[in-house]
Amino acid sequence: MFFIRPCVKIGIYHFQNSRSIRNLVESADQQISNGSIVTTTSAAKKFKNSIVYVDIGARGGSQEVTKDFNELLHFVVFDADPESNSKLQNDFKNSKVTVVNNAISDSDSKRTLFLTESRACSSLLEPKGHSLSLRGGNARDLARFKVEREISIDTQTLSESIPIEIKFIDILKIDIQGLEYEAISGLGLFRPFLICVECSTVELYLGQKSVFEVGAQLEKLGYMPLKFMEIQLVPKTLAKYQSCIPVHGDVVFVPNNSAQGREIIERDVEKWFASLCMHGYMDFALWQIDELKISKPPLVTETEELLRKS
Repeated sequence: MFFIRPCVKIGIYHFQNSRSIRNLVESADQQISNGSIVTTTSAAKKFKNSIVYVDIGARGGSQEVTKDFNELLHFVVFDADPESNSKLQNDFKNSKVTVVNNAISDSDSKRTLFLTESRACSSLLEPKGHSLSLRGGNARDLARFKVEREISIDTQTLSESIPIEIKFIDILKIDIQGLEYEAISGLGLFRPFLICVECSTVELYLGQKSVFEVGAQLEKLGYMPLKFMEIQLVPKTLAKYQSCIPVHGDVVFVPNNSAQGREIIERDVEKWFASLCMHGYMDFALWQIDELKISKPPLVTETEELLRKS
């Protein structure tokens, strides 16, 4: 082991350097094919405030990924904490926004909201899952989950909570600390082009469904995962296991190549394309169009022309 260790260190060093180079290349690629190119097309202008972005658990306000697309988006935002709803209008002040005050679950009910020391950890599920300690390496980190107050709130399914004038959901972001499965159960007939769900691989909140159950649920609806959390590297000492286990993070689901997936895409190919481009998946979208032999609408052909000229 003494002789192997230097080789391993060299391998890790070169791996990290190559990863840095890869990240630089990916960053350059994104500068060429990011959302700003799509939004400069004449076809994109017709989408002003019409791509519906539903954000469940919108405490943090508008996401960085939307910044180039904000003029095209109509935000519908939810947050279970009544205190945060009054702040959401300011967070989305440069975009069309509808704030909905009720919490999202899988049924109409009255439930307890556990407000934690860090409000971002608050949930309709109690933060006492069997693997909660994996979310932090010390007592200070875990203190974020300490329940400070409990309040009673009303919940509804997503399909019943969406304002009547909203006919489709184009992009769905879910960040509700363990209630992801329940929120998706209430989709009804809505089939977004892209679903970004913050999931866990283990139980952090009592009764929480894992990412594997969420994934199986969405697969039945015609979706596949395009991004699965973040790449984790094993740290120097295995004692810091919290840093190397993929416990919690964002998973991005998009329509797959099945008949169900194709039907979702063909509801509006241009909005589907814009939704994927916004999140950095232009290359995948172009591949899927070719793979499924879908006719290219103006937004796609104009974007490809701009890419050829860049």
